[in-house]
Amino acid sequence: MEDGHERLGIFRSDSGITLSFGQATYFISADEPFHNIALKALDQNDYVPFYLEIAKREGMGPEFRDALERMIEETLKND
Repeated sequence: MEDGHERLGIFRSDSGITLSFGQATYFISADEPFHNIALKALDQNDYVPFYLEIAKREGMGPEFRDALERMIEETLKND
């Protein structure tokens, strides 16, 4: 049964971090610069960097970033 929502899965191992989003998976090697950012984000329960990294790997970086910034601004206005 599908609920229509994409969920982010994060799996950590000694060799790196695997991200799962929808049907796509992405591996972040422990050698990559983003790995250190990912570890800090996990420690802080901050998942936004993972969505940004997925968007970057999918070639949607600038558009995704701009849309995310607009959503954050709207949320802050409403709080």
